[in-house]
Amino acid sequence: MRTIGKIPIPIGIALVGVCLVFGILTLSIGVGLLSGAAGQLGGAIGGAISKISSQAAATVAPSGVALDTPVFDQPQNQGFTNQQQVALTGSVPGGAAGKSGYLVRIFSVAANGTKSPVADVPVGQLVKFQTPALNLVEGPNAFVAVLVSPSGAGASSPPVVYTLDTKAPTVTIGSPANNSTQTGTSVHVTGKTDAGATVTIRNTQAPGGSPSSQVVGSDGKFDLTVALVAGTNPIQVTSTDLAGNPTTMNLTLKRAFGQLAVQLSVFPSKILVTTPTPITLTAHATSTNGGPLANASVTFTLTVQGLGPITWSGKTDATGTATWKTTITGAAVGSGSLATVQVTSSTGDSITDYAQITTTT
Repeated sequence: MRTIGKIPIPIGIALVGVCLVFGILTLSIGVGLLSGAAGQLGGAIGGAISKISSQAAATVAPSGVALDTPVFDQPQNQGFTNQQQVALTGSVPGGAAGKSGYLVRIFSVAANGTKSPVADVPVGQLVKFQTPALNLVEGPNAFVAVLVSPSGAGASSPPVVYTLDTKAPTVTIGSPANNSTQTGTSVHVTGKTDAGATVTIRNTQAPGGSPSSQVVGSDGKFDLTVALVAGTNPIQVTSTDLAGNPTTMNLTLKRAFGQLAVQLSVFPSKILVTTPTPITLTAHATSTNGGPLANASVTFTLTVQGLGPITWSGKTDATGTATWKTTITGAAVGSGSLATVQVTSSTGDSITDYAQITTTT
């Protein structure tokens, strides 16, 4: 019998056949297993995607916040308050709403990071939640929330911070000096107060109170303009901090007339009682800076012996001048006649001048 090496040829051919059959079987089995494994993996991924897709998204899902985590509403005024209790509000994931056994657990967070439970709020039919009134201590108060379900507690929410501030802000007025005299129709009031406060200024003597306000920056400086009227001006400067605490400073300013003036002339200065007499009254007004007082209100009054008062009202022109012409009839002889002019500026300043008139035959 012929051999291959030491193996007879017929036996070698038989062995090769067996190996081929075994290889084909192994390959078939392996492909089947691989196909099964791939099918199982695909099913698992599909199931996971289906599961994720079927879950309702959180009402609020900031970047980096898990979808099973409650989220607090942002507080007003950057969280500053002068109230010693606060009710927290927020949202839970939509999938938790209406489920039995779910609640939001609120923790206060100390400066060293220690968490203490302060409230449990059952999850209702809506995604919104609100805690009972929680006590605050002076200064920052941090809170976090977790969603608790029958299977355990989720991750902590982003913190919310409320700062209890019951101290009124400080207010310093830099200029002008209290009880100083001003000549303008308005004045800048400058000073400093707490950062972020709202400063309001008003002159109780000005028309409408003339209020204006400004929110100061981080340096606390303010610069507000307030209108002034003739005489004494009681100015109120009120600073209200972010927590709502107010402080009011009182400033008294005096408004002088400065160069505000009016000169009245009458021509003729003598009125004949026997015949009608034409008469001209002229007023020339100057403003506080010495220039013409234009568009000011003017009232002329003639009080003539034997007649009642005669009046006329008008406005000054661009030169600060106003003129009234009239005719006097039926006057009586005497020396008690008088011409008067009153000029009132647009800012409420008023000044008066007089001129004597005689009546004769």
